[in-house]
Amino acid sequence: MNLDHNKTVGIVGIGMLGAGITERLIDQGTRINIYNRDKTKLKYFENLGAKSFDNPCSLANESDCIITCVTNFESLKDVLFDKQGIVESHNSELIIADCTTIRPNQSSYCSKLLKEKKGMTLLSAPVMGGPSDAKNGELIAMICGDKKSFEKMYSTFNKISRHIFYLGEDNGISNSIKLALNLNIAIISLAFSEGIIFAIHSGVDPKTYLNIFNHTKLKTGISENKGLKILKNDFSPSFFLKNMLKDLDLVMEDTQSLRISLPITSLSQQLFRAASNCNDLKDKDYSAVFQFLDKLNKSCN
Repeated sequence: MNLDHNKTVGIVGIGMLGAGITERLIDQGTRINIYNRDKTKLKYFENLGAKSFDNPCSLANESDCIITCVTNFESLKDVLFDKQGIVESHNSELIIADCTTIRPNQSSYCSKLLKEKKGMTLLSAPVMGGPSDAKNGELIAMICGDKKSFEKMYSTFNKISRHIFYLGEDNGISNSIKLALNLNIAIISLAFSEGIIFAIHSGVDPKTYLNIFNHTKLKTGISENKGLKILKNDFSPSFFLKNMLKDLDLVMEDTQSLRISLPITSLSQQLFRAASNCNDLKDKDYSAVFQFLDKLNKSCN
């Protein structure tokens, strides 16, 4: 099941998650190739031993497998199919594990096109967890696609993940699960924020409220990891608010083809959109939706 430890892993996209994955794999002794549109992010990893490339094609030529961690579907199509994209590589046996949060049909589209054009394999491989989880090998990996390709990449994902779920041969299933999980994060963060605001306006010390909250069965990773940061107005991003809105948009797009109604998710989408329209919030952590709700209530008093 293990990928030969002498093989080289390419990382395309050195954002927060990609950077965490890269650092972890280097620390675990993996040979790493890297590509990122913003070249200023590459120097740090070059100093750690990674080899950087000017385009995805040249990286693919010298990699045994690739992990893509880009912002959205458009960015993914660029690195896969544009001029000097991965599909232009002569490495037809390449396996690409895509960690980008996209719609399931978008993942299936990329998988089929790569196979048709070059015989390459794409695994749908979104993960749960932030940059620190990646650095500590604590991600939750959800992978679907060709089983033999999954088995070849298992050891790589085992280095960055606490749990790995293989979800079958059909691309897209893991993307649906990822979107369902992220909509829960959005809704929970809104409910948690409103609880704090209600407590504050009722004259309750928010630290007391948070302490009690985290001693009940209501506690979550959000309340334990973000709670004190929210109270300190620390919204340094582990996942951008604008990207949470992007994921809620993807969910709501899929509700059309699924012919389902998700009214709470729809409301959450509108609240995150309103928060994102505040220019000082969209590039903060998604938990900064608290600031939007807090300002809303202060302006009403």
